[in-house]
Amino acid sequence: MTTDSFAGGPPRILTDADEVTLAKALKRRLAELDRGEVELIPADQVLREVFGPPSPQKKRKNARTSR
Repeated sequence: MTTDSFAGGPPRILTDADEVTLAKALKRRLAELDRGEVELIPADQVLREVFGPPSPQKKRKNARTSR
């Protein structure tokens, strides 16, 4: 796994970076993917890690069927 290129530095607004810098960063990240240095995980796993387990869904009555 690679380290976050933004770790330890001030937050950056990517739109403020010049096009050459962004192209180099993208090329570097894509190369990391090609070499297998980055582990891709499913989106639902990311959401669980960030927000915790989903809350139980409450059953709602359908207004059309309750008549």
